[in-house]
Amino acid sequence: MAERGQQLRSLSIVSPFYNEEGGLGQFYQQLSETLAGLDLTVEFIFVDDGSGDGTLEALNRLAAADPRITVLSLTRNFGHQAALTAGLDYARGDAVVTMDSDLQHPPEMIPRMIAEFERGSDIVNAVRGSSQGLGLVKRSTTALFYWLIERTADVKMVRGAADFRLMSRRSVEALREMRESNRYLRGMVSWLGFPFSVVPYEQPARASGRAKYTAAKSLRLARQGLFSFSTIPLELVTWLGVALTGLGFLYLMYILAVVARGQAVAGWASVIVAVLVIGGVQLISLGILAQYMGMLFEQSRNRPLYVLKQERLGRVVDRGSPDS
Repeated sequence: MAERGQQLRSLSIVSPFYNEEGGLGQFYQQLSETLAGLDLTVEFIFVDDGSGDGTLEALNRLAAADPRITVLSLTRNFGHQAALTAGLDYARGDAVVTMDSDLQHPPEMIPRMIAEFERGSDIVNAVRGSSQGLGLVKRSTTALFYWLIERTADVKMVRGAADFRLMSRRSVEALREMRESNRYLRGMVSWLGFPFSVVPYEQPARASGRAKYTAAKSLRLARQGLFSFSTIPLELVTWLGVALTGLGFLYLMYILAVVARGQAVAGWASVIVAVLVIGGVQLISLGILAQYMGMLFEQSRNRPLYVLKQERLGRVVDRGSPDS
């Protein structure tokens, strides 16, 4: 429980890895150097999300040298949100930091996040300070998504917040209770409603490799966020149907008036356009309904969020050094 003036005693770091063999050594080194100066009990929860390179072997070598490291390996690539969930399920610290392993979430931000926690924040969101390095399409789609989610969702989202955050023990325990299969952790953490604060940072370049969040994966995550936290699409479809029905009724009145005057009803082109528009709206409506039904179907199967092929548990070591 985060209380004003409380000193943090133990910290868990949760990081997912997917084909990060080339950069994980640098990530671990910078993270260890940052935490070495903190008077904390520290543990690392490193989650291999079904990597196809030597990531798991490299993580196991690190764990052999540092007893603070727990290595979890998923049987396949379950996705970033599931990998983070696995790490959170195993984290034991009084606070938990979730962060990516590509060094675009700089470890040197952690002391500032801890300071905010000790001032009384249960959630400390690290927010990218600028859109530098993002392309025009990425900036535009991100802005559109936040515009939509702010006007449709029943939670207040933090603009620019990714999955780089510190969470108190009580907020982690509450999040663990939320086992929906379509996971959008940024929204789920906001939905919890605990006191939060924000610390800005400038995002550096990746340590190595390529970004794992492709445009398709980003779009899927945005879809999960929108449909998981809002029923506005269903309401919009309903009102669109009402509007089209009203226009159709007005057009019918026009036709009857023309026929009553003994004139021929022309305009096959307008009829075809009307049919196409209404047909398109119907297909969009069915698509929106299918999204919600698909999410309900996935949840109803009640499958585990992830499956482990390795569970190598570390042990908690006092202070920020493996030799302490």
